Formats: sequence, C-alpha cells, structure tokens
Amino acid sequence: MTLSVNDKTLEIEEGKSLDELLTELNYSDSTGIAVAVNQEITPKPEWPKVKLQDKDNILIITATQGG
Repeated sequence: MTLSVNDKTLEIEEGKSLDELLTELNYSDSTGIAVAVNQEITPKPEWPKVKLQDKDNILIITATQGG
C-alpha cells in the first residue's frame, strides 16, 4: 500500500501499525516527536493501535532545540 510520509511516497505492506512504521523509519525510540495521521495528532500511547490504510498521510514533526 502507498503512504505519504512527510510529503514523500512510501510503499509498505498492508496491516502495519503506526508504531511499526515508526520503528522501520528509526523513530520509535525518539522522544520529542509528534505524529499526525491524516491531519490528526496521534498520542504516543495510541501508536500501536493505529492500523495504517492505503493513501494515509503521515506527518512526523521532530522538536529541535535552539533559540
């Protein structure tokens, strides 16, 4: 199935959870990230429960330090 992740097209196998996708993309151990699926913020405790669908739009935002 096809997803958009931060405006890049990504092909993944069906049935994956948001948590599994983030693990594959090396974000699972990261703190300071926020994730939106189809423009809705998804809290971290919900990541394993969110089953991704074809054409989902995922936005991953990473907090940075600075001023």
